[in-house]
Amino acid sequence: MRHRPLLLILLSGLLAGCSLFRGEEPDGVLDATDWFEVTPSNGVWDEEYGRTSDPQSCSFRFRVLRETEGLVVEAIVRDDVVVTDDSPFSAEAVRTAACKPWNDDTFQCYFDGDLDGSPDARSQKGTVWGGEYVLTANGVGMSDHSSCPGGFGQKWGGRVYVTREEANACVLDYRLWFSWACLGLPRPPAPEADVTFGFNACVHDDDDGGRADRALYWKGTPAMPYSDESKFQRITLKGRAKK
Repeated sequence: MRHRPLLLILLSGLLAGCSLFRGEEPDGVLDATDWFEVTPSNGVWDEEYGRTSDPQSCSFRFRVLRETEGLVVEAIVRDDVVVTDDSPFSAEAVRTAACKPWNDDTFQCYFDGDLDGSPDARSQKGTVWGGEYVLTANGVGMSDHSSCPGGFGQKWGGRVYVTREEANACVLDYRLWFSWACLGLPRPPAPEADVTFGFNACVHDDDDGGRADRALYWKGTPAMPYSDESKFQRITLKGRAKK
């Protein structure tokens, strides 16, 4: 199921309207990381899927920003073919096994909020401060193995914009917002306090429908890069200096 760039441009307004991101721009930003670039030459491929050497088919960059009430993650993804056949718009469908967003074109975030560096976060029982957050190119969101499964639009949300077309590729701007509860913090930290957490990010790329063709991660090893928190990158967002 191929979607040509022109159709994506027409859909972009609809996607923004169906999403649940709290605001178009972060409010009250205290700090932001630099942009991190992930390409076929420096990223990590999930061994469950294939791979490509073409950065236009699978590459992305992202940054993490801190605001008063939580975190904002922005990702710019290049993709030559955008497919979302496994991610229906229906909220009820998202809550069922029929929705498998990881088989579509997605951006995904992974947190190690308690910094325990678990080698297999999915084996933990009880509350997992972090887990997996999936935002599909058509604006469908889902969380799993996390502190707020099914919390899209409540404790976290997202929007997707088609920002422009480039040669043989579309450029999609993913923006995701997470409350501090997603990191296991019961209340917002003091504005002057630093916040450190483990983090990973990836894109899944589907070109022809059905199962995703590849999954490119920022960090990790080919075996379970989504679950081995010991390989996540620690990020520190600094607080605002006291006047």
